[in-house]
Amino acid sequence: MPTEQTILTIEELHCRLRTLVGKRIEDAGYDQERNRAATLHRLAVETIGYETYQDSGQFPDVPNQMLEVKLQTSPTIDLGLVLPDSEEELETVEIGDKTLRHCDTRYAVFYGRTDGKTVEIEKVHLIPGRRFFDYFQQFQGKIANKKIQIPLPKDFFL
Repeated sequence: MPTEQTILTIEELHCRLRTLVGKRIEDAGYDQERNRAATLHRLAVETIGYETYQDSGQFPDVPNQMLEVKLQTSPTIDLGLVLPDSEEELETVEIGDKTLRHCDTRYAVFYGRTDGKTVEIEKVHLIPGRRFFDYFQQFQGKIANKKIQIPLPKDFFL
């Protein structure tokens, strides 16, 4: 978890992460966003200075830096279930006696271009959640902020 002594400033974090611009990672396929993102997540963790990579699948991706990592090869960002500017508290993340909120999370949005085999990182933006929509337009659509899941028949895998 983050501490006042170990959390990097957003400027220092950006300085480290922008060294990934120009790097190439394997493109596992157009329908493999999660695998591409995991590769970038691992690189980001190493670049920040951590020796081990662990992905618990929880928010934020790098909890001890309050960092969410996004890889974009398309114009649409998947934000999950909570808006970046939400003032809702993160139940398990504190610095000292202060409980952090979703809007305190920093978002590293990496833009990449793919040729189908590799993704080249072209740029990175690092934005605090509270200012996310100052930089990125929120499309309203149907204003549904939930994942759609359907049950499979019980005998589907038999």
